[in-house]
Amino acid sequence: MKENFNVGNPSKENIDYAFKNLIFYVTGATKLDIYKEKKEDFEKVLVEINEILAIYVNNENLVSIDEQKLQNIKFDLIDLDTETKALKSYFAEWSLQWLEAIMSLRMSEIKMGGVNNGR
Repeated sequence: MKENFNVGNPSKENIDYAFKNLIFYVTGATKLDIYKEKKEDFEKVLVEINEILAIYVNNENLVSIDEQKLQNIKFDLIDLDTETKALKSYFAEWSLQWLEAIMSLRMSEIKMGGVNNGR
């Protein structure tokens, strides 16, 4: 993990880093043979993630993202993580962890009153 990444600091750098990792693991899961039976489910989640990413990019904050939309993605990832636990891969689990990091950054942003432009 990046040395200075901190969910308590909703800087653009931290938010971008969390999104990059979330998209990496979900996209990776759509490409791995081990997840082929769940490929469509991961692709559905990836579409939802791209929607929240667009909201973030267009509004330059996480607060604009609907909490229920985040919760729906989280529940989808929890289901995928549970359904793929027996597989010898961690992509579903890490996808969930990075989404939770984004959710934590959003809460920090709400508490701080906006994106932290400093580091």
